[in-house]
Amino acid sequence: MRLSMYLAGVGGQGLITFATVLGDAALRAGYKALIAETHGLSQRGGSVDVHVRIGDVDAPLIPRNGADVIVAFEILEALRAVNYANENTTFIVNRRLIRPPATKQRIPSIEELENMLRSSIKNVYFINAYEDAVKLGNVIYENMVMLGALYSIMNLSQYIPQDIIEEAIKMNIRRDVDRNIKAFMLGLRYGNTT
Repeated sequence: MRLSMYLAGVGGQGLITFATVLGDAALRAGYKALIAETHGLSQRGGSVDVHVRIGDVDAPLIPRNGADVIVAFEILEALRAVNYANENTTFIVNRRLIRPPATKQRIPSIEELENMLRSSIKNVYFINAYEDAVKLGNVIYENMVMLGALYSIMNLSQYIPQDIIEEAIKMNIRRDVDRNIKAFMLGLRYGNTT
């Protein structure tokens, strides 16, 4: 197994927690896992990107055009991440738009952004992680919804058993473990839709 995942989002969306849980689960399943945060001094609301590489890999950073999967926690960040994609890259995109605070430019709607992505990317999945998290009581769960979506869309169960993912959630997320696992389970249903 060799899988290179580029995570893109904004500060406060839980990308680091997502990467930590996934990396821990991969290690528990017997695979090598490398994680690199390249967001520098980003803070809540600023762009964040994390490289996650699992399996037969020697370096943590994904080269341009080298991602197997791009997980975008925010739809504008999906567009920013296209330099890491190639024609076979799968995009998993949260249908959430977080408007940049200081821009005076018109920001396209979620639907317009979806159409832009659909027209240029052949493997794209749109996830309602934000809505699912709100239904669970807090937007903080959207990262685990995205993890469930990744797990099912990329068929990671063939490498990492689901109980190992759940164990990694329990070990790395100390608060609201049951709701985080429930959020992961909600994300699993996205594996059958595009």
